[in-house]
Amino acid sequence: MANYTFRCESCGEFTLWYQGMKGNKREAECPECKRKAKRLFKPPITFRMDSRVKKRVERGMEPRIVNKKDLPKGGKRKSTVSRPWQAGHS
Repeated sequence: MANYTFRCESCGEFTLWYQGMKGNKREAECPECKRKAKRLFKPPITFRMDSRVKKRVERGMEPRIVNKKDLPKGGKRKSTVSRPWQAGHS
């Protein structure tokens, strides 16, 4: 289950839980006043993240929609590790 935080102009923040990822999650109805509320994008806990990922998260929390045609072309990279069960321990 995914949770999303929204902000109502009159009532403040509230969190909704959703079963699936389908549908528009940019707006929701406030459970108290029934007005439209916009979604808040809050950064996750970033102190353990790779510095490049952390910078990207801090630059913009609005997710981008990426189509398959926009992804880089190329096949799988060959593993540089001689023993795959020890990946990352070279």
